[in-house]
Amino acid sequence: MILEVKELKKYYPIERGFLKTGAGFVRAVDGVSFSLAEKETLGIVGESGCGKTTLAKLLLKLIAATSGEIIFSSKLSHLRKDAAIVFQDPLLSLDPRMNLRDILLEPFQAVGLKTDGLNINRLLELVGLSNALLARLPRQLSGGERQRACIARALALSPKLLILDEPLSSLDLIIQKQILELLLKLKEEFGMAYIFISHNIAVVKKISTRMLVMFQGKIVEQGATDEIFSHPRSGYTKKLLEAVR
Repeated sequence: MILEVKELKKYYPIERGFLKTGAGFVRAVDGVSFSLAEKETLGIVGESGCGKTTLAKLLLKLIAATSGEIIFSSKLSHLRKDAAIVFQDPLLSLDPRMNLRDILLEPFQAVGLKTDGLNINRLLELVGLSNALLARLPRQLSGGERQRACIARALALSPKLLILDEPLSSLDLIIQKQILELLLKLKEEFGMAYIFISHNIAVVKKISTRMLVMFQGKIVEQGATDEIFSHPRSGYTKKLLEAVR
């Protein structure tokens, strides 16, 4: 296993009134447990607000958990180098003041590594971007180019784990297909484990071998993707499947 999660919880207090007295908690992630094998693709599916993005942030320690345990294997000993994330909106993920060259240099600089043009050109080649774009700012790139830039940045340090948080939802259908094909190709080339998060269960089926279904912060179903599609047990999963059939 590359990652194991045990009873992970993230609660946000609800405050009301002038004195901001406590009025309970929002249970964004509520007792989630699962594991991830090396080179596996795990899909996490659920509607907006079910806790998927909060879970991704917890896994990368971008926010602190209320309780629970995240156990990383030795292959993820340097989390900032060995794991990376691609967020939903590429325009919001990229510094609007930085050109593409500086965006791709940023991961190396963050861990104190020097790099050269060969590494940058290699990243561009991996995601199908031209080096003619290096001087452009994010707003000067198309939506598909921006998402490819985010993927290239995530690959810079050759991570063992890549978390993809709704990476297709802000793109049109043609670009979605292209990015999905790119992600499948890169997974084979790098031998990474993926956690692929989406509200679209049909997209998750195309890329994942195993799947978690989340509802109101909890996992309501998990198992092999094909098995869940063939024999869903949860009523919520059945509703998600009915929406795409």
